[in-house]
Amino acid sequence: MLEQMIQNVIEKFIKAKYHHIRLPSSVFAKITKVQEQAEYYIYNLKILDENKAINPEFPEIPEVKSEIKLENGDIATVLLLYGQLNVYIIGKVI
Repeated sequence: MLEQMIQNVIEKFIKAKYHHIRLPSSVFAKITKVQEQAEYYIYNLKILDENKAINPEFPEIPEVKSEIKLENGDIATVLLLYGQLNVYIIGKVI
């Protein structure tokens, strides 16, 4: 019983202070929209799970800028910087 109470306190603490460690730092993302600018591209992304299916826990992420050229429907590997939805595109998944 004491063990369960301690576990509950730790889980609440992690959710409150360190919620970002519950998320993976790198994930797959599907490109849903592409806008080409002069020196970079702007993408909308849908985060995918490990099976490359759309992950409903994440909203679509708009206006992600990158110099990497991708096309609508491509799957990319992205980093979630600092446990937030600050997305950095690493490259295309082959």
